[in-house]
Amino acid sequence: MKKVILIFVFALTSSLTFAQETVKDTTATAESLKGTWDLNLDLASRYVWRGQSWGGDYPVTQLYGNYNLSDKWSVGFWATHNYKKEYYDAEGTTKGYREIDFILNYAVNDFLTISLQDYYWPSTNFQEGVTNSFFDYGNTSSQTVDLMFLFDFTEKGLPLWFTSSTFLAGNDFKYKDEFDEKGKQNFTTYMEVGYNLDAPLGISVAPVLGLVLNNKAQYYSYADYDKPSFVNLGCKVSKEIKLSESIVMPIWLNYTYNAADARENLGLLGHQFLIAGVTFSLSK
Repeated sequence: MKKVILIFVFALTSSLTFAQETVKDTTATAESLKGTWDLNLDLASRYVWRGQSWGGDYPVTQLYGNYNLSDKWSVGFWATHNYKKEYYDAEGTTKGYREIDFILNYAVNDFLTISLQDYYWPSTNFQEGVTNSFFDYGNTSSQTVDLMFLFDFTEKGLPLWFTSSTFLAGNDFKYKDEFDEKGKQNFTTYMEVGYNLDAPLGISVAPVLGLVLNNKAQYYSYADYDKPSFVNLGCKVSKEIKLSESIVMPIWLNYTYNAADARENLGLLGHQFLIAGVTFSLSK
């Protein structure tokens, strides 16, 4: 089954598109961007990140934005909340979830952006052994620093992009044994490739393939711990509706398949996520 899905996704990537969401388009123009900004609000049926489902099957609100300091530098943020107070449900899976990320981008040229992202996901209620303090990057913390390289070749006439993300600090520790309280920084790495194409009727179709490497720190809960695993095989279909000169409203449907062996005991349906959402985007 996994081979069939892999072939399906690779076939899509030869003719379809994927739009990067977390790193805004800071590499796509030669004119001055200083002082320009955008603000976006998502209303989605659930939250899935890199093939990982956080906060259960509950609707979420996501707010994110970007401000261009210059042609090269920009800062941004991203936040999500599902408004559930209990962190775990009766089965022990996450229920309540909230997160806020802070982002610093540097556009090296028209196809490469380097992004430093700070993820902060404090538990919604008290959890034994979990530290919710901000600027705590220890092995009981709720914070991680991610270094991402984004290669976007759209301006080169090829609607293809590739990202490589590695954790530099924070709750990403692997342990020697059960008595090792601190462990070592694992530098878990995730890679993703996507391809862009505009379909008829103003519809954008966007496939993606994401792979987790060296997941020995078990940061990716729904990925294999002892080998690389394809956790994010999917496709996003969206259509943008223009409400005014500065406001657009994309509506979208996103399908994700997690092919990690660690999820085999969940059956086929446990590997799949279908998310519907609408975005309100304001730019100036």
